[in-house]
Amino acid sequence: MSVRPYVDHERCVSSGVCVLELPQAFAYQEGPEALAVVLPGAAELTDEELREAASLCPVEAIRLLADGRDVTPET
Repeated sequence: MSVRPYVDHERCVSSGVCVLELPQAFAYQEGPEALAVVLPGAAELTDEELREAASLCPVEAIRLLADGRDVTPET
């Protein structure tokens, strides 16, 4: 099952962990709120790497989708 990441901006607190650890996959959006966004490079990561990225977020803002369902592992 291939997963696709997205950042829940209702949860994101701009901690920067995803941007620092996986700069090819995450960056800060332009504008007044420095919320994380998913970059095209995220498609190059394996499902396991994406699960690890989701686990790094201190507020669980990185979510994983598969077939339109949230499959983010519970921590």
